[in-house]
Amino acid sequence: MTGGKFYRRAVLLLPALLALACAPAASRAEEKSSGELTVALSSLSTETLDPILGGQIVKFYLDQMFDYLVGCNPDGTLSKTDGLARDWEVSADRKRWTFLLRTGVKFHNGDDVTSEDVKFSLQRATGKRSTTGYAGPMRELIADIETPAPDKVVIVTKQPTLIIASYLSRALSTEGMVLSKKYHEAKGDDGFLAHPIGSGPYKFVQRTAGSFLKLEAVDNHWRQGAPGYKNLWFRLVPEETTRIAMLRQGKADIIDISRERVKEVQADGFPIRLRKDDAQINFWWIEPYQGKPLDNPRVREALNLAIDRKELAETIFNGMAAPGPVPWGMSWSYPEVGFKDDALQYKFDPKAAQKLLADAGFGRGIELQLYSYRLPGLPEGQAMAEAIAGYWEAIGVKTKLVPVDYPAFRKKWIDRSDPGGIGYFNVANRNWIGAYAIIDKYANPKEATATMHDPELEKIVLAIPGQVEQDKVNDLMRQLYARLRSEHHGVGLLNIHTPYAVSKRLASWDPGSVMYDLNLDQLTLTKK
Repeated sequence: MTGGKFYRRAVLLLPALLALACAPAASRAEEKSSGELTVALSSLSTETLDPILGGQIVKFYLDQMFDYLVGCNPDGTLSKTDGLARDWEVSADRKRWTFLLRTGVKFHNGDDVTSEDVKFSLQRATGKRSTTGYAGPMRELIADIETPAPDKVVIVTKQPTLIIASYLSRALSTEGMVLSKKYHEAKGDDGFLAHPIGSGPYKFVQRTAGSFLKLEAVDNHWRQGAPGYKNLWFRLVPEETTRIAMLRQGKADIIDISRERVKEVQADGFPIRLRKDDAQINFWWIEPYQGKPLDNPRVREALNLAIDRKELAETIFNGMAAPGPVPWGMSWSYPEVGFKDDALQYKFDPKAAQKLLADAGFGRGIELQLYSYRLPGLPEGQAMAEAIAGYWEAIGVKTKLVPVDYPAFRKKWIDRSDPGGIGYFNVANRNWIGAYAIIDKYANPKEATATMHDPELEKIVLAIPGQVEQDKVNDLMRQLYARLRSEHHGVGLLNIHTPYAVSKRLASWDPGSVMYDLNLDQLTLTKK
């Protein structure tokens, strides 16, 4: 049910609601006013309001504030109805991408969105300050950006490519979000960060770091109409019991929930919406680790063999997960590229792991530092990290757990200030383009996000962007996956299903399958 339909229904039901004022909180939750929609999560990730500093991990709220150049449907396919580009075409040599913009679209301060804003935003997203997931590949690909008219942008690439439209869409990261050039140049980076404006259906109102973000609906958005909820709240609520209590009391409409408590909340009558095969959990080590034990592939293989993935899936994840042995192996892309990972599953074998350590010259064990933190959609993160530390301790790896918040770990990762330190992420599943882009992010030594150094892998990564024949792309992607697995570049742990508990009035909500996106448009859309 859309927000607008629910609002009309709520007005008609007002007398009945007053009569139920003394009803228990759990039954009143579904009758909450449609004026606000509150999303309570265990983590708001980096909490940044600047698209170039957060990347895809903060899309779930930034995509309400900013429009993308290229839109996409809830299933991740590209759309010409939901983005600022009403159409696009590519030249015969696949090196000139022309995007035709909608006219009349306004930023939150009333200024028109033009091709100059698109150019400015893309240059900023690929600039030196950018830490977005796909800034690196875009830097390598783009030769020039032309603005022949206010409603026309031409992106010229250095080589033929198939992937520009996808890179600038809501299907992937934040490089396609469009900011106001005029506003940003007037306010500067700090001024923009304090009060950002975009052209999305909701505008920034207030943020308290570590607590909440409040957004307010624009009067009439070009694709949403008058959004169905006056305010959107994103609240940081690390304690799961508190999130569940908020849902029961009608103080939250959507919460992330650990898999072990799904049945309990269902028994209370609250629907569970599941994003199936939503993400893969990967562990990796901070570069540079050359000269350390982790530089030896036998050590990396030992760390993988020491983990009982099936036990983790059944216990900590309550059966809502399955082993995923290929680091950064995005299973949504497997059918597209013809890759099968069945024969590559790691067998839980602590004795073999101990032998590998001994063969590598580390029979007395090694020391590792494992960071532990919360992430959106992964409330089990800290319990999982403790379990992994236990598996590694059992083979003689002295594992020090370091509890931190995620921004603190990310800073160490990007700054490379703890070489060999280990972190993890629940990486959203993706199609082949998204899979390639995330692998490039972690395999390209030029990127601050690099987690491995493998010249053979880099050769494969560099060969993909210039391919215009899908069969050749598919073959290279299969080679990528095989190399990641054979060299044990990180720990591909599990593919997980992500549950959200919702108020009863949102029972029909579909979280969609776009990475790090909660498909809130389905709830706020009023324009037909």
